[in-house]
Amino acid sequence: MALLSGLAKHIGSLTQLRLIFIFFLFSFVVWLSSVMSETHTASVEIQFDFSDETFEMYRTNNETKATEFIVSGTGFRLLSARVIKPTVFLSMLDAQMDGDGIYFTQQDLISAVESRFRNVFRVNQLSLKRLDAPFIQSASKRVPVRLDHDLLPADGYAWSSDIQIVPDSLTVFGLPSQVDTLMYALLDSPKNKTFNTSFDQKLALTTDLQSNFKWSKTKVYVTQNISRYTQVELRLPVEVIDSDEKVDVSLIPAFVLVNLSVPIERVRQIEPSQFVLVSRLPSDRTAEYIEVNFEKIPEGIMVKDITPKQVRYFLD
Repeated sequence: MALLSGLAKHIGSLTQLRLIFIFFLFSFVVWLSSVMSETHTASVEIQFDFSDETFEMYRTNNETKATEFIVSGTGFRLLSARVIKPTVFLSMLDAQMDGDGIYFTQQDLISAVESRFRNVFRVNQLSLKRLDAPFIQSASKRVPVRLDHDLLPADGYAWSSDIQIVPDSLTVFGLPSQVDTLMYALLDSPKNKTFNTSFDQKLALTTDLQSNFKWSKTKVYVTQNISRYTQVELRLPVEVIDSDEKVDVSLIPAFVLVNLSVPIERVRQIEPSQFVLVSRLPSDRTAEYIEVNFEKIPEGIMVKDITPKQVRYFLD
């Protein structure tokens, strides 16, 4: 019984100690909450990044600028700002410029911080008088638009119109040394794909151009008509032109075979008289063979092959 009585007294004393500890812990939490809710002054490091970039400015790097402020705020707010460095964005529309570059004044920085943390922080002191922005004035240039790859028609089809790009040129802005070397705006056209219908899409500039430059537009319309074609073979005579002397010329062979791609709806309209094949005599007369080319061919008809492409000539 004596043992049980002593154990009970010991447990009772431990309970009292636990209650005392809980009381002091509760009191400390209340005191700390009260203190942290009061206004204090401390040094806080704030990062600056930039927004609302304009075409007239080129960003030289993506680094943020960290600056130390003396601010007033509640203990909780200050502690949070010391643990996680806050970021404030400066609008490039408010930037100023002088002979040393593009910058923000001390008052610009203070206003940006107090606007971002309205009713949270009040700036007491900032030693920095000027914050230089990582921007320079952009160069600009008008460049033509081109496709990254030619569009390929499927077998039995061919383009029945020239390709049209609207607009056919764009203004590029960027680092002067890079803009000066840029000759055209390259479109990321479809690859490894054949078409049997007219092409009419809105294409974007290639990724590298969009990431390294600023553009008046990043997408343009590209259109080109396509038609079903068939193959037509004709045996046509070859004429000799541009002869400086009044001489008779014989050609071997005098006729050549031409392989043409013709729109299906125009096949019945094709006649040999619509085509003129010529060869031009060389001025030095040393060559034995002369090239054969079309002098006249109806619009929309494409030449697949000429056999032979050269003919032998003899002066009579």
